[in-house]
Amino acid sequence: MPDIRYICVSDLHLGAANSVLTNLDHDGNHVDGPAPMLTAVIDALRHLVRASGTTTPPTLVVHGDLFELALTTMEVAANTFGQLVTAAWGDADDPLFADEVLFVPGNHDHHMWELVREHEYEDDLHGAFRQIPAMRHVTPLLREKLPSDDYEPLVGVLARRALSDAGSATKLRFHVHYPNLGLVDDGADRAVVITHGHYLEPMYRAMSFLHNVVTPERPPRLSVAELEADNWAWIDFFWSTMGRSGEGDDAAIPVLYELMQHEDAMDAVVDRVLDDALPRTRSPMRRAERWALRRAGRRVAAMIAARERHHAAVLSAAATRGLANYLTGPVRGQLVNELTRVPDRVDLVFGHTHKPFAAGHEVAGYEGPVIAHNSGGWVVDAVQAEPLKGASIVLVGENLEVVDLCIYRQEPDASHYRVSVTEVDAGPDEPTPFRDWLANVGVRPDDEPWAGMADLAARTVRQRQYQLEQRIERGTFAVRTEPPVGPRGW
Repeated sequence: MPDIRYICVSDLHLGAANSVLTNLDHDGNHVDGPAPMLTAVIDALRHLVRASGTTTPPTLVVHGDLFELALTTMEVAANTFGQLVTAAWGDADDPLFADEVLFVPGNHDHHMWELVREHEYEDDLHGAFRQIPAMRHVTPLLREKLPSDDYEPLVGVLARRALSDAGSATKLRFHVHYPNLGLVDDGADRAVVITHGHYLEPMYRAMSFLHNVVTPERPPRLSVAELEADNWAWIDFFWSTMGRSGEGDDAAIPVLYELMQHEDAMDAVVDRVLDDALPRTRSPMRRAERWALRRAGRRVAAMIAARERHHAAVLSAAATRGLANYLTGPVRGQLVNELTRVPDRVDLVFGHTHKPFAAGHEVAGYEGPVIAHNSGGWVVDAVQAEPLKGASIVLVGENLEVVDLCIYRQEPDASHYRVSVTEVDAGPDEPTPFRDWLANVGVRPDDEPWAGMADLAARTVRQRQYQLEQRIERGTFAVRTEPPVGPRGW
């Protein structure tokens, strides 16, 4: 039987109101204790690990958006994270995962990396002789090349606190990689590169684009360090810290974020802003000015809302180019720098788009096709069913064989929810013992715990769709009916 070495998940968005792993009642109020879906996933993974005969607990890899730091408070996100930690590691005699976790922050928890980066810089300053050192923007790809010190990142402090509160003696350690983590076999013939995936999308490379506009002599292909140096502040501000402006449920950014994804609601927001800044008059000039500004506001809102996760394909043409360029530039550069060559077989595991899939891509500079595995997301972004979206768990076996276990897709018909092993539509012709075992023995969709988890996913997704619809209706009504405040209203 196969040995499960790593279990990879992303886009849990713990604490977010649209996450199926956040415990909410029917009306969307937070409830104490772990969400039923979170408990079901942990129980199903325990079942799978035991059935596989794995003797050493697998290592958990979380590659981005573990926390929701843009659309909820740190307290809410930390409480939900504590429930996950307690469920997985609370029993010190029977932990689901190994006591070391590999964490690759994403755009929604990018600030976790910033805290680590600033601490590493403090160490560099203490060790520097005369000259002030430059601040590092990325970590090495390989685990053994990470700086070694006694620093415990915030995610580790939160985990330790949760375990202590639960009376557990488990000692848990988090190692933070950013933006890429590499798993390599002994001969460096096979590698699995794990990242969040936001750099595949043009919006997250916006500052690099502007940099290249004003300095056209700059080489177009960037290293991973240059890419992060250009864009880190933009990502950290807009997706990981700005959303925490305000207090609790009254914070404006989470409401605006949801309203911006729906045309009617966004029209109401644009009209409200114009009512405050440019009151309606009979002046032809003022009416023309207002019309132009309204069109511009709608255009900007549409551009922000039209991100990769809302595209009608698993990857847009822009993201497909971004994937190829990211592999050819930043990823290949790290592989060559740390291994001296590109392994014969490379798999890329990422998330971010909330659309799980597995497919091969021919990429310049690689011996064979790179198999891209997307782990999807555990959130509901729209009030209607989106069948391309859902959640997968990516499993890595002892020989770095990568298999995608799709937990659910957001189908319009609840009876179509079904756990499945994802087929790969491209790749080298080689034995796949781990995939074969999972598809034929390890996961039987009509049996428990898989059938029950699929049914629970269907109910939870539908509940989140209803709750999102209610929040949008309330927000739109408030925007349209509250009297204008204007700049002097405060």
